[in-house]
Amino acid sequence: MSYKNTMKLFASNFVLVWKQLLYLLVCLLIFILFSYVMASPIVDLLKENNIMNDINITLSNAYNTPSEVALSISDMFKHFFVIIFKNFDKIWLSFFGTIIFALLLPYILIQLSFYNISSIIYQKLSTNMNVKYIQNGLQTLRQSIKYALTTILINIPFMIISILLLYIYVMSATTVISAIIGLVFLFALLIFSTSVRMTIFTCFVGEMVQNNSSPFTAFGKGLKSVMKNFWKILSMSIMILLTVILVNGFIALFTFLSGLLVTIPATFVLLAIYYLVIHLNIQGERYYLGDNFIFNPVKYKVKKEDYTVIDYPEEQKEIQVQTTVIKKKKTKKSKTNK
Repeated sequence: MSYKNTMKLFASNFVLVWKQLLYLLVCLLIFILFSYVMASPIVDLLKENNIMNDINITLSNAYNTPSEVALSISDMFKHFFVIIFKNFDKIWLSFFGTIIFALLLPYILIQLSFYNISSIIYQKLSTNMNVKYIQNGLQTLRQSIKYALTTILINIPFMIISILLLYIYVMSATTVISAIIGLVFLFALLIFSTSVRMTIFTCFVGEMVQNNSSPFTAFGKGLKSVMKNFWKILSMSIMILLTVILVNGFIALFTFLSGLLVTIPATFVLLAIYYLVIHLNIQGERYYLGDNFIFNPVKYKVKKEDYTVIDYPEEQKEIQVQTTVIKKKKTKKSKTNK
């Protein structure tokens, strides 16, 4: 049901894909601009030290076994870092500027947009209200920055796991057969680890946008909710991830990568919807599947805000109590007569 609801909501909110596409193009422009400004001194230094020869050697080994390719890449990186450390006093500003503005800043900008999309979709699901992209992004900027910085810390263990898996693969793939078999296992392990990460993050953004909580409080509460339904959510995460990979791969293959301009922003919107649908289902919260249809999860319970409580004056309360007592007495007498 969660998968089906996610796809329905994705189709009905597809307009967000175009807004996200425009935002990502702006981020790409920022990335190119800062990369060119900050990395230019480093690029010039590497050209002077013939780093291009190492790159050509690595490319020439591209059709060899992964272990040979890994050795070529390792030699290239060794040469790269030797050059950097020898001339660090000249290019330290460019080095740290490249890391901050060309790598870290684009990641943060992407996470800001993901939080913004999640907030917009949550308001659509909970109140059926359409919110403007830029306006909501400015209103939630403070929370989205906290979310982006927190995701960096939480993602570090998963990045390390992915690097270790890749390292084990390239070191063990010494023949063509082992490379092919190892690639299958590597793909399966990466799918599983990414799905686990998605599962852990499922209720994180939902807790933040719903309760305006601090990042670590929201992550703790979300993780607690997820662990009660871990395997069910994990299976859903695997389905969503495989859907994303297959669709992106198919469209990229048959459109010569141009289709990724649509599928990449669409992936952000789809994941945001999926996280919120799972979160609301776990919490038992009703949400709009359409303008005239509200989905009611099985666990949903009637809450105080769902009905109106009339607070009568004290005099009326006394009259109601006396009337109730009299009625009960009459009922007892009638039973005795019978």
